[in-house]
Amino acid sequence: MYLKKRHLEILREMKKTESQAEIEAKLPEEFQIRAIELYILGFAELDGGKIKLTDAGRNLLEISDSLNLDELPEVIADTEIMKMLELLEETGKVPESWLEKLKERKLADENGLTEFGKALLVLYRETHPVVYLTPEIVSFLRGMPKIGTLDELVTYKNSKLYGDNIVNALQAMRLLLISPPTEKGRAFATTPAAKLALKAVGMIPVFARAIVLRKEDFEALKAGRSNAELESMGLTDEKGTTEFGKAVMETYEAMGRVEEKVLPIYLLDDGLAVLKAIKEIEEKYETNPDILPTEKEIARRVKVEDLGAILHLLESKELVERKLVKNKDTYWLTEWGKEAITFGTVSPDAMKAVTYAESGDVPIAEWVIRAQEEGVVKAGVTDKGRFYLKLSRSIKRKPFLTRYDAAILAKTPRKKYIHRDELVELVKDYVGGDEKEIIRAIGEAEAKGFVVELQNGMVKLTELGDKVKTALENAKLQEIVKVKFSVTPTLYNVLKVIYDNIETFNRIWKEKGEVKGYKMEEVDVIRKHLSLSDDEIKKALTMLRQLGFLGSKSLTEAGKVLVEAYL
Repeated sequence: MYLKKRHLEILREMKKTESQAEIEAKLPEEFQIRAIELYILGFAELDGGKIKLTDAGRNLLEISDSLNLDELPEVIADTEIMKMLELLEETGKVPESWLEKLKERKLADENGLTEFGKALLVLYRETHPVVYLTPEIVSFLRGMPKIGTLDELVTYKNSKLYGDNIVNALQAMRLLLISPPTEKGRAFATTPAAKLALKAVGMIPVFARAIVLRKEDFEALKAGRSNAELESMGLTDEKGTTEFGKAVMETYEAMGRVEEKVLPIYLLDDGLAVLKAIKEIEEKYETNPDILPTEKEIARRVKVEDLGAILHLLESKELVERKLVKNKDTYWLTEWGKEAITFGTVSPDAMKAVTYAESGDVPIAEWVIRAQEEGVVKAGVTDKGRFYLKLSRSIKRKPFLTRYDAAILAKTPRKKYIHRDELVELVKDYVGGDEKEIIRAIGEAEAKGFVVELQNGMVKLTELGDKVKTALENAKLQEIVKVKFSVTPTLYNVLKVIYDNIETFNRIWKEKGEVKGYKMEEVDVIRKHLSLSDDEIKKALTMLRQLGFLGSKSLTEAGKVLVEAYL
């Protein structure tokens, strides 16, 4: 979206005349550029010397009819303003500086969105922009950095002597998004549709004319129809829609589409150190099979605060796998783990810069700067960023809950947003800890899929987070928040074996004999399904009962909900 006051002035003149010459005589300033932007936005049709209102243009005129244009700033709405508007609608709260910008444009007031703000958001969602790719636009798009801070984009634009109209056109086509300002400034990202546009024009040996695709053209191609204009652009030929035509159609379909975000993976210094220690042991094992990557052997090679927790966390991300070897519990690198050593550490915020951009949303400057610092983003997504994006998309996460995760889930309300600062204070009051630790834990809880934090700092539960919260509430929550980590991949795997074989366990529990921490019959069944030592199975059963996921002779509701949350 890119809407200027001048666009509305032109639209108001169009009620009186369709003659471009007449309107340009009244409003000469950059008329041709503004007319093309109205065309790209889907608000006007350009036909010879005429400029005609579309249905969307008439709607825009209607919803803005009562506005005094003299009271509005030059730019009424761009991708930055629309993101503020969306976040205010979704969460009910944006920073005061954002709200002031929305108020200046009559899009919001103290009570939230105004009628104009609501109507513009509806129009934005219902109006599809036109594909309008000129050689100049494509040249800019090819050469520009694909994600970064706004300063970098401005520097590129000025160094190549491009005008603002190129950036405006890319925003109008939803090929470029600019974030609202935060403490570190503003960020930008090209969208998946931009990538498809470049792929499409890459099919043309010489790109010398504008490629245009309107809604009616798209429908014609979809129905297998052609005309002279479509053929002249190379979108169709005697056989039907060309491969180039299909690629341009893909671009059209992707414009403005926001997909579900991938959960951002993370790997911190202590996790990387453990992976390296395991690699060292595996290399020794090749010549001396008596040296195994047990927790004790790993501890000899790396000093970290809580090795057990880190091993569980790495297992939850499929970076290591746990195996029983020579009756010892051991940890081995997966192929993912081996590659992660090569690429090094990455934080949740750095990966959010990539996952947001890849989904068609815009990251904030803080995430982009972190991604640049960590080598995840340069002029675009780096090999490191692509690896961790692929890992984030491919793995099936296993549950791992720290006491912070439990506290975050306990204090995040259902079906509404809470600001991160408020959540930090609630967690601190509940389980202690310092602010920096808790902020990091919220980022990690997001990477685990429990919560989502938006660009305005508002946090809410995900569907998974809601289910896990229910499980914790049905278990012994006060006991859970006292332990460093309450649910590990091992505990979950044991619980799932019980869930999958509940009839067998019901028979065991009916047999005489007390069940305190565990029964050997339970251990025997679990051993058949999991590569774990008897000691680890016993510890898992005892822990599950202490925390309320398993009763003395039953699978509790909490245990059932927890297993089903990850199915």
